[in-house]
Amino acid sequence: MREMDKAFDFKTAQERWYAVWEEARAFEAAPESGKEPWSIVIPPPNITGNLHMGHALVNTLHDVLTRFKRAQGFDALWVPGTDHAGIATQMMVERQLKAEGTDRHKLGRAAFEQRIWDWKDKNQGAIEHQLKRLGCSVDWTRNRFTLDPALNKAVRHVFVESYKAGRIYRGPRMIQWDPALQTALSDLEVKYEERKGKLWHLRYPLADGSGDMIVATTRPETMLGDTAVAVHPDDERYGSLVGKFLNLPLTGRQIPVVADSFVDPAFGTGCVKVTPAHDPNDFAAGQRLNLDSITVIGFDAKMTAAAGAYAGLDRFEARKRVLADLEEQGFLAKVEDYVHKISLSDRSGAALEPLVSEQWFMDVKEAAAKALAAVQTGAIQFTPEHHAAVWQHWLTNIQDWCISRQLVWGHRIPAWTCGTCGELHVEMEAPSACCACGAKELIQDPDTLDTWFSSALWPFSVFGWPEQTTELARYYPTSVLITGYDILFFWVARMAMAGLTWMGEVPFRKVYFNSLVRDASGQKMSKTKGNVIDPLEVMEEYGTDALRFSLAIMAAPGTDIAMSTARLEASRNFCNKLWNASRFVQMNLDESITLSTQPEFGEAEFWLIGKMRDGLNAVTKALEEFRFHEASDLLYHLVWDDFCATYIELAKVQLVSGTPGQKAAILCFLDILLRALHPFVPFLTEEIHEQVIAARLPRGENPLLALRSWPVDEPILQTQGGDSTLIPRFQELLSAFLRLKADQGVDPAKRVPAFTTLVELEPFTEALKSIARLESVTFTQGDLSSPTRSVAVLAGGTVALELAGLKDPAAEQAKLEKELIKLEKELEPLRARLADDSFITKAPEAAVSKLRGQAEDREQRLAHVKALLQGQ
Repeated sequence: MREMDKAFDFKTAQERWYAVWEEARAFEAAPESGKEPWSIVIPPPNITGNLHMGHALVNTLHDVLTRFKRAQGFDALWVPGTDHAGIATQMMVERQLKAEGTDRHKLGRAAFEQRIWDWKDKNQGAIEHQLKRLGCSVDWTRNRFTLDPALNKAVRHVFVESYKAGRIYRGPRMIQWDPALQTALSDLEVKYEERKGKLWHLRYPLADGSGDMIVATTRPETMLGDTAVAVHPDDERYGSLVGKFLNLPLTGRQIPVVADSFVDPAFGTGCVKVTPAHDPNDFAAGQRLNLDSITVIGFDAKMTAAAGAYAGLDRFEARKRVLADLEEQGFLAKVEDYVHKISLSDRSGAALEPLVSEQWFMDVKEAAAKALAAVQTGAIQFTPEHHAAVWQHWLTNIQDWCISRQLVWGHRIPAWTCGTCGELHVEMEAPSACCACGAKELIQDPDTLDTWFSSALWPFSVFGWPEQTTELARYYPTSVLITGYDILFFWVARMAMAGLTWMGEVPFRKVYFNSLVRDASGQKMSKTKGNVIDPLEVMEEYGTDALRFSLAIMAAPGTDIAMSTARLEASRNFCNKLWNASRFVQMNLDESITLSTQPEFGEAEFWLIGKMRDGLNAVTKALEEFRFHEASDLLYHLVWDDFCATYIELAKVQLVSGTPGQKAAILCFLDILLRALHPFVPFLTEEIHEQVIAARLPRGENPLLALRSWPVDEPILQTQGGDSTLIPRFQELLSAFLRLKADQGVDPAKRVPAFTTLVELEPFTEALKSIARLESVTFTQGDLSSPTRSVAVLAGGTVALELAGLKDPAAEQAKLEKELIKLEKELEPLRARLADDSFITKAPEAAVSKLRGQAEDREQRLAHVKALLQGQ
C-alpha cells in the first residue's frame, strides 16, 4: 500500500478514474438486477457546442443525483445523448462553406446534408469528452442522437398519426420569418428587445375630400400594404366615418374605414392602419373583416412588386424613401421619439418579419390541457413550485405550433405531393405511386421539422418507442427531470404534452429547475462583457471536483449562482483538507487495520457518530428534495469542522499509539465520509478510497467507491453511548482559549500557560494544548483571577491565560466591562418575558423552560464577570 502524495494530482486522477469506471461498466443500467429502477434523461446538448457553465451546473446536479441513487441500491440509469440542433448546426456548416467561397445552393441538398453529417461525426465527440471530464456517470451503451434512425422513426410516427387525427395541418398562416436564415420560427424562438426609435404619424385623406385621419406607426414602409384603417366601434369620434374610403398615399389605392374591437381608442388618435400581410393582429382582423392581404415585403426582406416604385429595395432602405416621399407630399403629420419592442431571431439576431406563409402547424390545445392538469393534480411536481404559475399561464394561452422549418438539417417532413394531380400523401415511408392518379412522380416536402419536435419525444424515444420495448416498460416514466427554467416552454411543456399524448402518462414525476450561473457580481455572462467563466479552464486550474462542489453548494432552488474565483478556491481548499486528513490517517495505520477490525469507542467517537448520523440523515433528505446546496453545506461542515478540525485533533494520540480498535474507528469514519461525498467529488474520493480503503475492505466488497452503498444505514452509525455534552463543551473551551489569545494580541503560535475551572474536560488536555498552542492547561476549581492573567467567562465556568509581560491591564478591564454591558442587554428582555404571567401561563412548557435556561446561563456568566471586575 503506497503512501499518498503530499498533494492530490487531480489531472492524472480525472483521466485515470473515468477510464476505470467505464472499463468496470460502473454506470451501465442493470435491467435484470431485480433492483427498483430509477431513470433520468440528459437534456441533450447541441453537437455544435462546448461545455459552458450552464451545462456544467445541470450535469453536475444530474450526476450527484444519479450517483446517490445508484449508491442507495436503485438500478440507476442516466441516458446520455446529443441534439442535432437544426438551425445552429446548419449555420455552423454554412459559415464554413462561405469561407470556402461556396454555399449550400451550389452544393445541392444531398451533398450539403452529407457535409453536415461529416461535420457531426467529427465534432460530436467533443461534447461527449467534456461530459466525461466532468465525471458524468451516464450509461454510454445507450447513447442517443436525435437524428438516429430509431428516433427518426418515432418522429415520423408522431407526424403521420397526428396528421391523420387532424392535429397536424398545412396552410397559410402568419408566422415569424427569419430573413437571414430563410426559415420560419415558432413564437418561442423569438426574443424581444426594447429599442429607441420613432413613431411616425401619417395623414390619410378621406376620398370625399371632407378631411383626413391620422394613424401612427413604427414601420412606415408597411403602409404600402395597408388595406384599411380601423377604429373602435364604440368610438363616437369616428362613427360617421366607418364605411367611407381613404386615399392611401403613394399607392393610388383607396382603402375603407372599418370598425373592430381590437383597436384601443385611448392609444394615439384611436385610428389604426391595418396591414394583414405584415402584422399578426392585423392578419386576424383582416380575416374577421374579409380584407385583402397585400404582401409588400418578401421572404428576402426586400420590397415586392406590390410595393410599386419601391420594389427591390431593402425594407430599411424603403423606409427612408417612403418617409421622404410622405414628407415631400405633405402626408407626414408628426414624428416623435418612441421606445418599442422589436422581435429578433433568437438564433441569427436578425429583425424578424411577420409574413403569411404556407407552413405546417400542430394543434396542441388538447395536449396542453392534459399537461396543465398533470401539474394541477400533482402528477408532475415542480421545484421551485412558483414555476407552476408560469406553466398555467402559457398552457392556457397556447397557440398552434409552427413545426416546419426551411432547413436541410433535421427530420425531413414525411409528406409527398403528386407532381401530376397535386394529391398530398403523408406516410411513414415514401409512396411508390400516387394514390389518386397512380403517377410515379412524387415530390417530398423540402422542409424539416423544428428541432424541438424530436426533443419533445426524448423521454420515450430513447427507449425504443414506438416499439413496446422492455426498456420502455421499465424506465418510463423517468423519475425526475433537471433542466434550466429558461426552456420551460421550449422543452419541458412539449415533453409533458407528448408523453401524455403518446404514452398516456407523464414523462417524469418531478421537475427540478436549476439556477442560472452568473459572474461574481451577479451579471449574466456574455462574451461582449468579457465575464464568461469557462468550465474547461476552471477544471484545468482548480480540478473538476472543486468546480462540481462549488456549483452544488450554491445551487439553492430559485436563486441564481454568482460564480467567483473565491468560491472555487474555497472548494479547492476543502478538497485539499480532505486529502490531507486522509493522508494523515493513512500514514498512521498499518496494514493490519481493516474495516473488519472491531472498532472501539470513546467520548470523541460517540460524539462523532451522533454528528454523522444526524448529518447523513439530513443530507439524504436534502438530496431527495433537490436541496443540493444544503446537502453540500452539511457535508462541508461534517468534514471540515467535525472530522478534521475536531475529531482528528482529538484522535491524534489514538492514531499514533492507540489500540487497533481505536484506529479502526477512525478508518470507519473516513470510509463513511468518502461514500457520502462521492456523488459530489467523485475523482478525489475514488483516489483516496483506493489508497486508504480499498485494500482494507471486507472480502467480497466492491473495490470501486463508485459502486459502494450509501452509508446512512451503516451499523456503526446506530451505536449509542457517551456523554453528548462533553465534546461541545470542549469546543467551547477551545474557542474561549483561542479568543483570549486573539483579544490580547498574542501570537497564535506562542505557547502560554492556560487555566480553567471546567475540570470535567481534563481528559482533553493534550488536544487543547495541540490545537490552541498552549504551554500547559491547569484544571482547578479555584479563583483564576490574577494581575498577570487574562480571564474570560463561558457557560459553567471561567478560563484564563497567563500573560506575564504580555497583558494590558487597561485592555483587560475594558474587555470585562464590554462583556458586562453585553450580558445585561441580553438579560433585559429575558427577565421581562419571564416576569410576564400571561406568557408563563399560556406559552408551551418547552418554550418557557428554554427561556429560563438562557436566563440562568447569562445570570451565571454575569456574576462571574462582576466578580472578576471586583478583583481587578
